[in-house]
Amino acid sequence: MPEASTYLFTQGTLGVVVVALVTVVIKLYNRSEKYQLRIEELQELRLQDSKEVTKDVTEVLQGNSQSNRILAEKIELAKVEGRK
Repeated sequence: MPEASTYLFTQGTLGVVVVALVTVVIKLYNRSEKYQLRIEELQELRLQDSKEVTKDVTEVLQGNSQSNRILAEKIELAKVEGRK
């Protein structure tokens, strides 16, 4: 009889350990899913911000290009008037 109670005690202990490990694994998996969702959300926000910055930079570059073109035209006009 002592062998049977020892066997049952050992199996019960192993059962408790398995349940505890399964619980820990499930909680860690759920936490990693939450982190993955947050990472995807942040990547989407970063992409949106990148598009906005690209738009702003493009506008500034177009403004600079226009200013350079106007300045070049003024220089050419000054050269032509200087020759007269």
